[in-house]
Amino acid sequence: MFVFRHHILLGFALVLCTALGMLKFDVSTPLDNQLLDQQFRLLRQLVPEPLPSDVVLIGIDEKTYKALPEPSALWHPHLGKLLRGLAQAKPSVVGFDVTLPVHSYNFLIPQYDVSLLQGILAIRPVAPLVLGQSLDENQRFRPIFPPYLAVAGQNAAASVVICTDEDGVVRRFVENLCVEGGDMTTLSGRMAEHLGVKRRWEGLIDYTLGAPFNYIPMIDVLDWIDNGDQAHLRANFAGKAVLLGAVLPFEDRHLLPVPLAAWDPDSRLLPGVLIHAQALRSMLVHGMIQTLEIKWLALLSILAALFWWHPGSRWKLLLFVLSFPAIFVATTMSLWHGLYIPAAGLMLCATLGFFARAAFEALLAYRKNKQLSAAFSGLVSQHVFKEILSGKIKPVLGGERVRAAVLFADIRDFTTRSESLSPERTIELLNSYFSEMTDAIQINGGMIDKFIGDGIMASFGTLQALPNASRCALEAAQEMLKRLTRLNLTLQEQGHTPIAIGIGIHVGDVIAGNVGSVSRYEYTLIGDTVNIASRLEGATKEHGYPIICSAVVAQDASGAGGADGLRDLGEHPIKGHTNIHMYGWLPPVLNASTV
Repeated sequence: MFVFRHHILLGFALVLCTALGMLKFDVSTPLDNQLLDQQFRLLRQLVPEPLPSDVVLIGIDEKTYKALPEPSALWHPHLGKLLRGLAQAKPSVVGFDVTLPVHSYNFLIPQYDVSLLQGILAIRPVAPLVLGQSLDENQRFRPIFPPYLAVAGQNAAASVVICTDEDGVVRRFVENLCVEGGDMTTLSGRMAEHLGVKRRWEGLIDYTLGAPFNYIPMIDVLDWIDNGDQAHLRANFAGKAVLLGAVLPFEDRHLLPVPLAAWDPDSRLLPGVLIHAQALRSMLVHGMIQTLEIKWLALLSILAALFWWHPGSRWKLLLFVLSFPAIFVATTMSLWHGLYIPAAGLMLCATLGFFARAAFEALLAYRKNKQLSAAFSGLVSQHVFKEILSGKIKPVLGGERVRAAVLFADIRDFTTRSESLSPERTIELLNSYFSEMTDAIQINGGMIDKFIGDGIMASFGTLQALPNASRCALEAAQEMLKRLTRLNLTLQEQGHTPIAIGIGIHVGDVIAGNVGSVSRYEYTLIGDTVNIASRLEGATKEHGYPIICSAVVAQDASGAGGADGLRDLGEHPIKGHTNIHMYGWLPPVLNASTV
């Protein structure tokens, strides 16, 4: 018992080490990410969270590109006009997710930079302006023409670089760590700073917040400004965070966990400006979603691995199956409240605990069966032993009625033979004989019931279903005679007298089951069929046939094509029974020593 408990504790320790190792090395991260995406989508469907004051997008779309004749690098006058118009609407903050000039264009058109500078000067007293910086081909931040930054004010520059997970999906917001060696705050982070938000920014972007984004085309805003439409400007931008960025079909696209564009409701490959906008949403509402601390995650992993601790049962299996939806629901609710708990990692730990214990129990059962087989398989029939291990033979007294063929075999004059042999030689001879006869019976589907001195009792069709028990019994008897012939040749070479046997076969109903007492019993057959088979074996010597079967056996075997060579011997009396119609069988070349 102590050794068993020691193995249980050791196994649990191995399960825990494996579970914590999976946690440390992020083995479940790909599955965790897929489940997280499903949770975000589910929460958006079931508990949508609209925002009363949302981030407003001004989109640089195809319509805008067609309406503005200059290349986008020369949009100074239009950007300046946009800023002057926004200054009239008085937004809370303005962010530019656009590439601004690196140098002056005065060499091209005199005073060309002035219009954008004037726009920056106009917006600065009204709302903070954040200018996004992207990366160049060397993965360094592309500079912005210094006068623009100077006029925009301190901390006006911000990174528009977007971090992605290993699978290319944007889920996490990591301030200052997206670019190796970079120390620039992100566009959404800088805008949140200007709005006085001091929450923790790093974590998961909360994709459950807000309705799908729509945008106002930049050319429409410019038209409102040209037309002096102050009502539209104030209605759309007053007191709100405003983001300007490209929403073109094939530019600056990133994979998101959820569809987030009202104009493209089925796509998750969306413009980067939507990611900045959703990150800003998260910061303004309750901050980024935080991941459960590693110590608590380790504790939950240990609890999930407790499936190891109890051996298998139907209740344990049901609990294991139910644990998956329970973990998914619990972690989804946690995500809704701003705490991320990796669901797949916990499911893997539960699976590890459950199947590791199942494998352990299977190994114990295998070792136990091997030990039992080594200790007891030689004491009972292989069929009986297999049925005991499978649980089909219950350790209770009683039996059931079955139709079976019963075979008895006996060595002629064995008592006289054994008087001239030593006990050791007698046992050796019997073991050689029984080995050959047992193989002949078992390869034909028979089961050894018992050895009775030098006799054998076998059955066909009791524990193993057979297509025709009578035919199998006859074929087994014929195989026994073939093997006996070979055994006799060996005995003659050793100077011993050949063995002669008789075999009797009958088929009918028997009671098969455990017979004896509660403390000692054996599996056997009882019934008139057994008695008749034994008497038919005794008649073999009288009638000169090594195999005698009843007419019922002959008829059954004949219908299955297995009665060739049987000879009708007619009815004959047998001891303790009415006359029995018998059939005899001789080998094709009769060896006189066989009978």
